[in-house]
Amino acid sequence: MVFRGKPSKACQRCRDRKLRCDLQRPSCSSCLRAGTRCHGYRDTGSLRMTDETQTVKSKSTIPKGEIPPKQTRKHFNLAHLPLHLEVQARELFFAYYIEDFSRNWDFIYPYLNSKVAPDHLSLSIDAVSLAFLSHHFTSPSARNLGRLKYVSALRKMNTALQDTSTAREATTLDASLLLDLFEKLTKPASISDETQRAHIDGALALVKLRGLEHFNDVPGLRTLTRLALNALVCSISQNHTVPAEVFDIREHLEKFVDTKDPKFRATGVTLQVTNLMSEIENGNLSPRDKIKKSTKLDEEFAQISHEASPYWTYRRVYISAGGRSDRILDDFYDVYDSRMTTQMWNVLRLTRILLCEGIMEASSAAHDEESFQYSQRAATVIETSIREICASVPQMTDCGGAARHKLPPGAPTTDSHGHTLSHFLDIYILLFALYVAAWSPSCSARSRIWIARQLEWMATHFGVKEAVIVSEAPGVRDVDAGSGRQRPWAIYRLLGSYAFAA
Repeated sequence: MVFRGKPSKACQRCRDRKLRCDLQRPSCSSCLRAGTRCHGYRDTGSLRMTDETQTVKSKSTIPKGEIPPKQTRKHFNLAHLPLHLEVQARELFFAYYIEDFSRNWDFIYPYLNSKVAPDHLSLSIDAVSLAFLSHHFTSPSARNLGRLKYVSALRKMNTALQDTSTAREATTLDASLLLDLFEKLTKPASISDETQRAHIDGALALVKLRGLEHFNDVPGLRTLTRLALNALVCSISQNHTVPAEVFDIREHLEKFVDTKDPKFRATGVTLQVTNLMSEIENGNLSPRDKIKKSTKLDEEFAQISHEASPYWTYRRVYISAGGRSDRILDDFYDVYDSRMTTQMWNVLRLTRILLCEGIMEASSAAHDEESFQYSQRAATVIETSIREICASVPQMTDCGGAARHKLPPGAPTTDSHGHTLSHFLDIYILLFALYVAAWSPSCSARSRIWIARQLEWMATHFGVKEAVIVSEAPGVRDVDAGSGRQRPWAIYRLLGSYAFAA
């Protein structure tokens, strides 16, 4: 008999279409994207032909009239029963987004079981879960079903808000934050600023209705932290002043959290940066005032960086000439203890880049020696920040070196291997920091070319489609883009805004 190769373990749909099946459970990625049921995988052992010579021979030697011994039949494994798309999406969202990526959302954990949540919250979780699945697997079925769930959640939410007692419940505030998250995940960039912050303003109103004094347990404090962060990012991305309620929330949180934590300290400085940028946008500051205020805030960031250990740690790895890789810009790269630490450091760096670019712009209009010195300092900060952002990339992207440990067990280190969803999220958090680094007019041509190549690598090797958006944005490849250069926060919105803040 001619040997025609090993039988495929792929599901029926992938075999019929000759697709590469990733054998993920409870459903392969191909079936998820198509929104169809995955009917499980074949047991290839049961399909192989075996040598039955001895069995047949033993039967022929049994005396006439005797019953042959019963042959042991191989256990038949039933294919798993396919789960509904909503169930798969919810499990994916809790496993990868809440537990692995953004743990500040862990106040949603009690509602993994849809039966214990009120309708407006359960529908909100379904909508967000489907949006998250659609974002990563490009599933039209999940996207469309998510929108239907979102509309249903809005209706139930409006009903819940009619009752004051229901409006004061934690589940109503949680649902409001989830509805906002849905909008950020689906990235409707064309909607107005007012529409984009509608759920945030509604959530702030719910906190005021309930009273800050009732937020004193861990879930309540996590909810406030999430809301304050969302409101802050929403304000800075729109050049608006931060709502007074956010400062009230921060004052309340100071009673319960470690105020020496660099994340808490950096958030406080970012609140001031946001209001400063709003003042500058409105033309309320002279170039000299802009320089001095921006420099003062940047010095506060520098102090936080200096005192970040032991909260935020990373180690620098130097490489020899023989160990160089296209994934590494200089002769070193940095390894961080977590995805969150990587992102927090890079957020601090990119904010300093934006501040210092403003200082350099104002210095060119001031025309005096003192302003020139401020400009020189700002240029040094930008150069260092860009190098450090680039040094944080190889630990996530260099599959043959620094990121080898992130590959699935047994995966080859060549270009032909898969990646886990967790690894995909590791890559995703680098996009905005790399964009700001390349966007900066002070970025060297060498660094800008390297960043553009890394974005191309993220798109082709890891399948991160948003990397294409960033690589093609004005300013990434051409510093002389002039008026075509978008504001950095416009790209941030396109990437999903704070939906991907670890």
